[in-house]
Amino acid sequence: MELMEKVAYLKGLMNGMELDPDKKETKLFNAILDTLDEMAATVTDLEEETDELCNVIEAMDEDLDDVRDYVFGDEDEDDECDCCDDDCDCCGDEETYEVTCPTCGNTLYIDEEMLDEGEMKCPACGQELEFDLGLDGCDCGQEQGGCDCK
Repeated sequence: MELMEKVAYLKGLMNGMELDPDKKETKLFNAILDTLDEMAATVTDLEEETDELCNVIEAMDEDLDDVRDYVFGDEDEDDECDCCDDDCDCCGDEETYEVTCPTCGNTLYIDEEMLDEGEMKCPACGQELEFDLGLDGCDCGQEQGGCDCK
C-alpha cells in the first residue's frame, strides 16, 4: 500500500469509529491525520521529483560518456603509440629498433629510415647518437664477411 493510501485508510477507520467531533481527542486525531496527509503528499512529490532528477542525471551521464568517447576515443582502441608494438597503426609494418641513450638513459624507438641516416640527436638530452651497424651494404643484412653473397 502506498503512503497516501495508508493515510486514507486511517481516515476511514477514524470516520468509522463515529467519534464525537466536539471532544478534544477527536480534534487531536483529526489534526494528526491532516498532518500525516500533508506529509504523505510531500513525500510523494519528493519521490516523483527524485525520479525525474535521476532520469536527468542518467541522460547527462550518457551524454558525458559520448563526450568522453569523442574527446579521448574508445577505451578499447590503443591511441597511444610507443612505437614498440609491431602491430602499431602509425608505424605500419615497419620494423622498429629500441635504442638507449648512453648519456641520459632515455629509450628511443627508431625505424629503418632513421637507422639508415646513421645518426640523430637524443630528444631528451640533445646528445648526438651514431648508428654504425658495420654492414657491408649487402641486402642480406649480415656483417661484413659473414655472408656468402657476391
